[in-house]
Amino acid sequence: NEYKSYLSVKMAVWRIGQRAAGAAYLLSSRYLATITSAGLHLGETTLLHHESRLLCRCKECWGRTSNQPLHTKDFTEVKVLQTGQESEHFLEVSWDDGHQGFVPLTEVGAYGNGSQAQPPSLHYDLSLRRNKSQIFWDRPTSDVTRNWKWDEVVASDDMTRAFIAHYMQYGLAFLVGTPFTLNSTEEILSRLDLHPIWDNIFGRISSVKYQSDPMNQAFNSQYLELHTDMPYYTQTPSVYLFHCIANDLEGGKSFWGDTFSAARHIRSAEPEMHDLLSTVLIPFRQYRQGWYMAGKYPTFEFLGPDLYRTRVCGFVADNHAFARDYDAALRADWWEAYHYLRQLMNDTSRHVSRKLEPGEMVFIDNWRVQHGREAFSPGPLGKSRVMQASYIEWTHMSSTGILQKRGSSRSS
Repeated sequence: NEYKSYLSVKMAVWRIGQRAAGAAYLLSSRYLATITSAGLHLGETTLLHHESRLLCRCKECWGRTSNQPLHTKDFTEVKVLQTGQESEHFLEVSWDDGHQGFVPLTEVGAYGNGSQAQPPSLHYDLSLRRNKSQIFWDRPTSDVTRNWKWDEVVASDDMTRAFIAHYMQYGLAFLVGTPFTLNSTEEILSRLDLHPIWDNIFGRISSVKYQSDPMNQAFNSQYLELHTDMPYYTQTPSVYLFHCIANDLEGGKSFWGDTFSAARHIRSAEPEMHDLLSTVLIPFRQYRQGWYMAGKYPTFEFLGPDLYRTRVCGFVADNHAFARDYDAALRADWWEAYHYLRQLMNDTSRHVSRKLEPGEMVFIDNWRVQHGREAFSPGPLGKSRVMQASYIEWTHMSSTGILQKRGSSRSS
């Protein structure tokens, strides 16, 4: 009530000033707000009448702590009556339901009345996985293979944010010089404020080391072609973290390839193949005693115009179900398209490859960058190849990694 009284006085003062200054106020206004039959016109944007009411940021309508609306009323029939004074971030407005408040003119006004600093547009676009913010690659350039030093990355929020943004742009990032005990993976993620760790059928953090009769082919010693992890999940894990603890066996070099780059090439060179890879649902299946995981998804998934996610994993593809579900002619066309994709992905000139050393942690965009491994020898006694695998949700990484500006140092 006090706020309404205050707003009424402010609007009255504004009207007096407007009468005295004539058109001078309108000439100084940045947005030249006008009320039309469609709604409230602000610069190049027209808010529908009910949208302007939904956007009211007064304390009766908007929670300062939650940054959420305080009610979900139906304003479909509400109309704008008049506008008042324009400040840096807000415009005073009154509606025909008797309410007086203000609508935001800027992002600072729109999101919590400026209580939360807005992230740079690049970081926001990266969080949404917009292709225009990502850098596709088909060669191991120095930017793609850059080593980020652990001590420097954790020295400040700005360096942490730069590292995370680099990872989100390229889908791949190398963090070197980290601690490498069996307990250090979780400590590293905690230090980077990346949490929670995504739980799955292999556990929150799984140790990837040689097994003679493994439950998954990643745990043997043979060559692994480029693939996506766990494509049978409805929500395939997005941020994949691969931490080297020990790697003194012969062989076992890791390699990575950018599926988005290959998909872009196919879309340009063979659009019909691209359509098949984007529309035909491929069945995946992972099963053993105690679980049965299955799903059907296209190889390329789009969100609007953006290539959003890819799923490729030959050793969990359910080829029996695929042959049962589709006619032979369609399968023949799809296999031709898939083999073309595999030809691109198997081209070693497109790969980033290295034999990981203890203390190196690889950040992999599992929706975009496929990973593989050369064969290695399981012996001799006293030597080992131990990696720790864990996953984080992309949205959580975006939140704590690049979207929030905390301004504190982690060097202590």
